[in-house]
Amino acid sequence: MKNIALVGIGPHAKRIYLPYFKKHKTNLALVIDLDSNKDSIRKYLDEIGFKKTKIFTIKDSYKDYEHLPNDIFNNLVSICQVFEITHFIISTEPKAHYMYLEFALKNNINVLTDKPITVSKNMTNLSSIEKVRKQYYEILDLAKHSKGTCKVMCQRQYHRGYEKIKQVLIDAVNEYKLPITNIDIFHSDGAWEMPHDLLKENHPYCYGYGKLFHSGYHFIDLLSDFIKINDSLGGTKKIVDGDVYSTVCTPNDEMNFLTIEDYKRLFKDQKIPNYYNENEYPTFNKFGEKDYHGLLNFYNKDGFVITTANLNLLHNGVSRRSWIETRDFYKSNGRIRHERINIEIGHLLNIQVHSYQSKEISDRTNNEESVGGLEHFDIYFFNNPLVDKTPFKEIHLGNMYSDKEKKEFLGYNELSREIFLTNFLNNKDCKGDIRDQALAIEILYACAKGIHNHYSHKKKVENIVIRNEYTYRFIAKRLKDYSNVIDNDLENKEIISNIHYNDIYTLYNFMRYIPSKQYYQVFISLDDTKDTAGSLLKKNFKSKVMAYCYYRILNYILSHKKITYIENLIERFS
Repeated sequence: MKNIALVGIGPHAKRIYLPYFKKHKTNLALVIDLDSNKDSIRKYLDEIGFKKTKIFTIKDSYKDYEHLPNDIFNNLVSICQVFEITHFIISTEPKAHYMYLEFALKNNINVLTDKPITVSKNMTNLSSIEKVRKQYYEILDLAKHSKGTCKVMCQRQYHRGYEKIKQVLIDAVNEYKLPITNIDIFHSDGAWEMPHDLLKENHPYCYGYGKLFHSGYHFIDLLSDFIKINDSLGGTKKIVDGDVYSTVCTPNDEMNFLTIEDYKRLFKDQKIPNYYNENEYPTFNKFGEKDYHGLLNFYNKDGFVITTANLNLLHNGVSRRSWIETRDFYKSNGRIRHERINIEIGHLLNIQVHSYQSKEISDRTNNEESVGGLEHFDIYFFNNPLVDKTPFKEIHLGNMYSDKEKKEFLGYNELSREIFLTNFLNNKDCKGDIRDQALAIEILYACAKGIHNHYSHKKKVENIVIRNEYTYRFIAKRLKDYSNVIDNDLENKEIISNIHYNDIYTLYNFMRYIPSKQYYQVFISLDDTKDTAGSLLKKNFKSKVMAYCYYRILNYILSHKKITYIENLIERFS
């Protein structure tokens, strides 16, 4: 039995998580929220059929704390034990994510958090940007010592269109030994948030974060996955360094091209809020950005460019909002999505995504897969004859899903979330694992520093940390197809082991005894044996002496930095 605790019941949770629990008859044992929301949440849960769900609340003054106060922490521990909570889902405003991630991992509870992983107040300040990066690595350390899993809800990981694109790219890079050379990502929310809306608490600009830490995180995640694909290549094609130059459009910038007088003119036939008469020249210093633009370069060891990338992430895009009064800030405020991806593998292959909405969710009809529809998502493949004699191929996303899957669903992104949730609750797959977010966090960190530079009037290129012990777990995942299977169900006694850290991944050397088989097992594991590569160079020995000799040989390869041997093995298997 899975017993779920849901932290935060806002518009997103009401639209995604609660319908999922109802559809799949999942036991929502506990809801955690603020004191001020307790009565409305109780009423809402009762109305939609969750009368047995218990509610635990904390003081509103604690909502932006980095850590739960000790008395709250201990009370929540007791409650989670009573209700035998197995899974936490965090759907709060992002400032509260860290304290609940910390709580779940310290108490060995499986946890899934919405993006971004964490934020802090005053996100245009360098100290807050540094804190978010630091918090990520603190969460990694907590996850390393926890029996609970930790996932980040990046639903495009399970989006079949993007799964198909990644597989085509992996196959092409490996077969033709050429890297992805350019990645162009454009996304617009069409989120027209007006001057009198900007103090809102739901994805607030007033705390210094905007598009980049809102929907922009999904595309940082995508970009990092595309860049990792290149890592199967060695030599001069291997990416070891990166940088980004950022520009942004802030609410202050927007007030110069869309003024208070413009609002009065555009909405002259509507009741204009008093705000527009009381604030002739409003200022929004250190508010989060409306639009983010990044020019990224990724280099080899000699400083030559291997891959270039562009990020164009907009809130200032075409919208369906034609009213000035404040409404819901989630899906009923005129938001429409325009999403375009363009990827090149040199002269051999071009892949394009085109996904353009023209209406809101509430205007859904039976056919939404053509241009302008809510589910429009087409993939184009342009091929050099060396790759495919057919110069052009097209895939419509709807053709990748069955009629059964498409029946009574909210959309393909939402269906991807549903698959993500099902795998999380059943402890399947490792997509969205917190450890796979390291490169995305490093890119996000460098981009966020660009926003700080904008406010500090600095024109500065920021370095991206491409390689550390976490950023390239991708290699270990791919090797799973080629490594030996380790039967962890067999009782074993570890004789000796050693850990070797590399700037790309972590290597483990094991020697252990299997009593039921009466032999010794020696192998190298990449990253760890729990969820990645299994093992490499595995051998079984009846003789303990021979096993130990082989262990020493493997240890010599690793301890004397003969990592090229392993890397050659990787490239040969690729």
